[in-house]
Amino acid sequence: MNKVLKFNLVFLPLLALVLAGVAHIARDVLESNAREQILQIARLIMETASSSRTYTTKQVAPLLQRKNFKLQEAIAEFKKTLDELPKDADPSIPRDVHYRSAKLAYLMGQQRVLDGQKQLIDSVRNKPEELLDTEFHPQSVPAFAATEISHYLNEKYPDYTYKEATLNPTNPRDRSTDWEADVINQFRKSAVQTEYLGHRSTPAGETLVLARPLKVGNVSCLTCHSTPDKAPPEMRKVYGDGNGFNWALNDIIGAQVVTVPMSVPLALADAASGHLTTWLACAFFGIAICANAGLLLLLKQTP
Repeated sequence: MNKVLKFNLVFLPLLALVLAGVAHIARDVLESNAREQILQIARLIMETASSSRTYTTKQVAPLLQRKNFKLQEAIAEFKKTLDELPKDADPSIPRDVHYRSAKLAYLMGQQRVLDGQKQLIDSVRNKPEELLDTEFHPQSVPAFAATEISHYLNEKYPDYTYKEATLNPTNPRDRSTDWEADVINQFRKSAVQTEYLGHRSTPAGETLVLARPLKVGNVSCLTCHSTPDKAPPEMRKVYGDGNGFNWALNDIIGAQVVTVPMSVPLALADAASGHLTTWLACAFFGIAICANAGLLLLLKQTP
């Protein structure tokens, strides 16, 4: 019995230490995997929003620009058709009384048609702005499109958010909060920083924050955001003259901000770690019992 006691005094603490180390390492691995999964979800939301911005810029906005161009082409084609219409009767028609009457009726009918077509052409030519689409379409703005898409996602997953936080936004809903302004100012201070990762405590639990800078990278942006007098009048009617102006090329005016809750993945990692610890504890007792039984059997067989 003294030999069994000495064995247990050495073996059991060593076994417990090994299993505790395994449990600790496994917990760290599970939590690290959970955090990596959260980060991947945040990156997926960010890339989805960026893709919607690209789609709007390359496919939606050009459609609106081509509408007026096609209308102008149609007017020009209509005028060309009018110019090609015959201005007089065929000179080969006989000049007797019967044909002269028919010719006169033909010319009068042609003239009425021509007069009507000329009136239409003149009305189009003199007031083309009435046919052109001058309405401001916010759906053609990349930031608006990305934000609207995120709102549909937010209806089903309210804890997952995307926002184009801006210090001086055109749309008041995009105005940055205090903590978002701090993130934006970090980007403004460091031109080489292209991404921000952080955590925030919310009533729903800990939240991962992923942010990327929003930079005025195209001169076309200044068409709407340099000074109010250069902005489209229809846009100013919608949003006014007080916000979203005085931007400059290469200025960092805001940030794309994604927030993802961490509570559920971390809770799953904790639950998995708890199950693993339970199984390791069962393994500890099983190994201890088997080791002691084997030792007793060996001692009985030893002379």
